[in-house]
Amino acid sequence: MNLILFRYILKHFVLIFFATLFALATVILLFDMIELLRESSKREAVAFLDLGVMALLKSPQMIHIILPFVVLISGIIFFLKFSHSSELIVMRAVGMSVWNFIAPVVLMTFLIGVFDITVFNPFSALTAKKYERLEEHLGMTNSNPFSWSENGLWLRETHEDKTIVVRAGRVRQENNTVALDQVSLMELTPENQFLRQYEAPTALLQKGSLILKNPFVIDPVAETGEQAKDTSFKTDFTLEGILEKFDEPQTMSFWRFPRFIKLLKEAGFSPAVHQMYWHELIAYPITMVAMVFIAAVFALPTTTRQGKVLIRLILAILSGFLLYLLTRFTNVSGVSQSMPMMLAAWGPALIVIPLCITALLYTEDG
Repeated sequence: MNLILFRYILKHFVLIFFATLFALATVILLFDMIELLRESSKREAVAFLDLGVMALLKSPQMIHIILPFVVLISGIIFFLKFSHSSELIVMRAVGMSVWNFIAPVVLMTFLIGVFDITVFNPFSALTAKKYERLEEHLGMTNSNPFSWSENGLWLRETHEDKTIVVRAGRVRQENNTVALDQVSLMELTPENQFLRQYEAPTALLQKGSLILKNPFVIDPVAETGEQAKDTSFKTDFTLEGILEKFDEPQTMSFWRFPRFIKLLKEAGFSPAVHQMYWHELIAYPITMVAMVFIAAVFALPTTTRQGKVLIRLILAILSGFLLYLLTRFTNVSGVSQSMPMMLAAWGPALIVIPLCITALLYTEDG
């Protein structure tokens, strides 16, 4: 393929892609801003600037979600533009096949997908965390007293007379109980004044209580410490509550998934949600390529002669949504382990692409 033509096609597709991305991202930003204004009206006055910052922090995550549809719409616009300007007809007249015309678009889409999961995804995960923290700071949601990472588990809970802060170096699930190792517990007054500290080799988190096994109690006032018997603390934390906090892979960087999944397995927790999301991210560039082929099937010139353009555009959009819904369905099946995760993540795109190639072979090459 001629390098000049390759660059020419690439240039026009990239311009259309970023114009479409900007338009859709702006619309989503406006809708997010309206929704935040509606939510803030139910609470104490929140500065408009803070709401604007929240909407901007949420935007990267939304851009990641809509990226396949941006590819679909920009692909349709791109193929229709070249069809109506007769540029594609001229290119084919000089011996250029439709596959040469689609190849630069497919290559650029794949590279955009790779950039999204390797570079943009860590950025959007970071902004999503900042969004959650700002939302808690402004009182628009309940604060998250739970934090769990490679460094261990942190819990913070306040009752009427005191606050407890717990750190565990290791967490593991034992049937319906959560076992904690290398536990440090600090008792604070409601005004965050330090009362005493407990150090225990193990602890059990059961329904309604946290039991420290043979803790060593440190009294800061007397500057002494002593070994104590099993000590119980009232808590509202449960196994189900901890598991719910794990179901937030959207706030995690793509590069952290392998280590975090390994950590979940070692702790005895199910890593299915995070594993499925990770496989979904890896398959994301191929899903975006599938959108390009859908756009090509419905927007290239020989197909548009077989019916009205508007009908074919509607069918293209519907096909894109069907692919998205199929992907959601297979991902749920992957999490429930009713189908292999690799098949759940890659299956929809790898089914759609051959079907689209077959349709193009039939309509474009006879």
